[in-house]
Amino acid sequence: MEIKFDENAVYDDEIKQAVIEFLDKVSTLEAKHQVPIIVFQDGTQGAYYIKCSLLASDAAKLCDLNAKLVANKPESLRANRELMLSKSTYLKMEEDAATGREFNDIIVEYTTEYDPATPLKVWGGQHRISAISRTGKSDRYHGFRVYFNLSKNQRSDLALISNTNIAVSNDTFDRMVEETTFGNKLRKWCQIVGLLGEKEDFPDTGARSEKITVKRARSFVVNFYLGKERGKQLTSEDLDLKVYEPYLASTGVIIDQRYAEVMRDNDILAGEDLITAGKKFVTLHKVQYKAVTSGQSSVANRKAYRNKALVESVLCGWSYVAGLLQSHPERLENHYRVPKTTGKVPDPLNAQEMSEFKYDSDPPTYRGLGTRSSAKDRQRIAQLFLAKSLEKNPVIDKNLMHKAVSQVEWIIRRPQGYA
Repeated sequence: MEIKFDENAVYDDEIKQAVIEFLDKVSTLEAKHQVPIIVFQDGTQGAYYIKCSLLASDAAKLCDLNAKLVANKPESLRANRELMLSKSTYLKMEEDAATGREFNDIIVEYTTEYDPATPLKVWGGQHRISAISRTGKSDRYHGFRVYFNLSKNQRSDLALISNTNIAVSNDTFDRMVEETTFGNKLRKWCQIVGLLGEKEDFPDTGARSEKITVKRARSFVVNFYLGKERGKQLTSEDLDLKVYEPYLASTGVIIDQRYAEVMRDNDILAGEDLITAGKKFVTLHKVQYKAVTSGQSSVANRKAYRNKALVESVLCGWSYVAGLLQSHPERLENHYRVPKTTGKVPDPLNAQEMSEFKYDSDPPTYRGLGTRSSAKDRQRIAQLFLAKSLEKNPVIDKNLMHKAVSQVEWIIRRPQGYA
């Protein structure tokens, strides 16, 4: 069977041999009719691919929906999002597949580096492949783009561009970009401290999940190191005379620059102080979760209440203060203690009262302390945890909230400003 390279594709003998191997193992419509196969090369990443048609029955057997960014590493978990099989649009897709709809531009990578029985790793068209496989009623030919000999960067780029025409969350992009850029370090750190289970990965849609996202994990790490550096510059007398603005990492297909700098300058898996901070934070999160879900308190079992520690402003503020107090060990010890609870404040973060808190100058639309990710909320939460660290066993009650927010507002309004 004739194999030709497109005029915009640089001839490569290894690619040609990979295409020959693919055609020997996989039946295509082009081979059936002896139609020449054209090898194309992407102009951006230089990835090689062919266009061909496969029978539904063959595709169902050969396609793997658990594609990995790093093929030869067991710790590289599936890169694609979870299938949404109950969505009406997907159910319509299944119905179409059963009645003979032919799908096109399904994007796969041919590789036998892992799971050789299913050598077609699906990067674009997971739902179409699922529909084809689950119905099995119409054995039509479907159009594929098959890639060969991809590098990690090419896989990541392919996964990203394959999903830009559908509603994919930034959490999915974050997860793919994270592994491509930094490997599994962040995920491993989360597993070590207990934010993720031993074999868990970050969720692909954080809004529907109760697990930490890549964005929040990055924010925790960045804030710890930002706070640590700031704390070295301050005396104990200066600590409470500043307004601090914890950092919220950006999300999407471009890596956050501050996070990239932190990862360049620090080994997060060797930083015992960061690992300790992470474990202490997990303890707080677990106690808060249990206090709300146990059924033994008056706090409503709402996601925002049980996962109060994972709210972005709370997580960022707590982590920043953990870093800030590394140079002030006595107050750090206080910060690491889970806040005291009482009959009136049954959960350590007092989630309900936080959500109802308003300062005198707050507009009517203010939703309460630690409910949004805004800079104002991050500043206030940092000051709240800083105020808590002044005592061994304080309760996070309305008085402490008012004290912390008043301090922030006073410092901001001082003529000399704040650092």
